[in-house]
Amino acid sequence: MNGKRGYLLALDTATLGLAIALFDGVEWAAVIYWRTADRHTAELMPRCQELMAQVGLTPADLIAVAVVSGPGSFTGLRAGIAAAKGIAMALDCPLFGIATEEATLADLPPWMETLYVLLPAGRGRLALRRYEWSGAWRPVGEPTLTTAERLIASWTPGIWLVGEWTAQDHIRLAQPSAVPWLIQRSGPSRVMGAARLAWARYQAGERPDPALLRPVYLRTSSVPEE
Repeated sequence: MNGKRGYLLALDTATLGLAIALFDGVEWAAVIYWRTADRHTAELMPRCQELMAQVGLTPADLIAVAVVSGPGSFTGLRAGIAAAKGIAMALDCPLFGIATEEATLADLPPWMETLYVLLPAGRGRLALRRYEWSGAWRPVGEPTLTTAERLIASWTPGIWLVGEWTAQDHIRLAQPSAVPWLIQRSGPSRVMGAARLAWARYQAGERPDPALLRPVYLRTSSVPEE
């Protein structure tokens, strides 16, 4: 690296929003986010190349790669992990898979105590999983599928609703009692969370083999149909 500090490239393609971040452990060289209509594969690599050129970096400046590894969209996860593997293998550098929920929760303070992580699950549904703080954010039970209407009807004030949802679902969730408890963590915040977590693992000496990374697809139990 000739005395220069290396950068970690982080990718998030888990949903219809795509995000890229370049991080050196202290400062963000760049963070971008955009929406796509199932064009993850066609759009991701050109945007990576454009972004690195804009900030004056080359592949030789990269020392690690991170990718949000799921759960999420089947098409999006495949595109992101394929791209991340290709970059990491070409540069012979480690590849860190960061779970979508882990990236969502990165840096959230323990005083929040109890929360639900929400992710869009298609066909008007949300994937829902409860987390509680016990020295770290720990899941309680398995993910379930629900809808914004059912969730808000059974939700109790004091439990944070954190994650990503559609504009239509936001209208349904944003009831007066719930608005103070809604925290959207998608796009830039999620890819930045993934980058910070991957950087910590890199600094701790982890060097995962890119070939071993696999996507994690959503496996849930559904709420009953009415």
